[in-house]
Amino acid sequence: MRICVIAPTALDRPDPAATAAHALAEALADLGVEALLVGPARHPDLLTEGRLTVRALERSGPAALAPTGPGPRTVAVGLARPRTWAADAALRRILRGGGLDLAVLVGDEEGWVAATALAAAPTLERVGTTAPKRTAKAMAEFARGEARAPSPLAPADPILADFHLHSVHSHDCSTGIDELCERALALGLGALCVTDHDTVAGGYAARAHVEAHGIGLEIAPSSEVKSRTGEVIGIYLPEDVPPGLPFADTVEALRDLGAFVYVPHPFAGFHAIPDAALLERLAPLIDALEVTNGRLARESFNDQALAFATRLGLPQGAGSDAHVAAGLFTAGLELPAFHDPASLALALGGARVVRHPRSFLALQARKWLRTRRTPAHAE
Repeated sequence: MRICVIAPTALDRPDPAATAAHALAEALADLGVEALLVGPARHPDLLTEGRLTVRALERSGPAALAPTGPGPRTVAVGLARPRTWAADAALRRILRGGGLDLAVLVGDEEGWVAATALAAAPTLERVGTTAPKRTAKAMAEFARGEARAPSPLAPADPILADFHLHSVHSHDCSTGIDELCERALALGLGALCVTDHDTVAGGYAARAHVEAHGIGLEIAPSSEVKSRTGEVIGIYLPEDVPPGLPFADTVEALRDLGAFVYVPHPFAGFHAIPDAALLERLAPLIDALEVTNGRLARESFNDQALAFATRLGLPQGAGSDAHVAAGLFTAGLELPAFHDPASLALALGGARVVRHPRSFLALQARKWLRTRRTPAHAE
């Protein structure tokens, strides 16, 4: 039997709801039940007392839900304390695909954990913060008699998507919106993240174009924002973020606007790139890292990104970084369909990198010729 106990407040703070959630999970384990204790944690290393085994689900993926060994055990899954889309997706995966017999939310505190849990499982029950042993016994009896697990998450149909590309709304690209969409359809793509430099104008122009023409193509308005040390992409970004801010401030600005934070070509030596130590420090705030960029001159740059993302357990993305239509989908992903940051974070859990390499020099030559001949923003 597996029962999920959700703490809406930090598991590593002496908070009434978190303390009660700990006690309830331990009481369930005493009854021979596998209890999955879930909640935000700023310092997961503090969650090692008793029978708690800490696994950060949004970094380690589905393996964090694997059995922890023979006999009753309690698994603490520490989510990001500041909300990230990866943590949001992790909680949804637990509630909708974690093989649960029952799930409860402890206390009456609100916040992103409570809101996400209730959205993922509308029938989720709340329990009080007192009498954990009595509550645990009642929960176990109820689960044995009538399992109330939320329905398993039904995966969306797979699509092909390019997470990094430019249009005529970038200063160094002359690909018109109509040409971009036609090329995407010809390649069989289902989604584009239009990531023009320092503006979301191209993404919203592309969305308007597909809606006006009834084209079945998901457009995620996005922007590749230049910081003082490297670039950061905000996917599903509602408005422009000013360039030139410190890297960490750019990440925070994108998060404040609810965007999916995606770091492109983090080790490409021919670009301005952030310091690796800074990237590692900010990893809890990053939703995904680009591990395959189709326009890099050296494959070793992608190899470094993949090794870094794997070591930190960061979700992985891929994109062409196309500046000409011919360069579209030289790299991308096959993944379940998505339509917003939350569904995108879920979809990345089932993503596969797809590559269609083209000559870097040939694409650069096309870019140079096109941008010389075409005035900026010409359609």
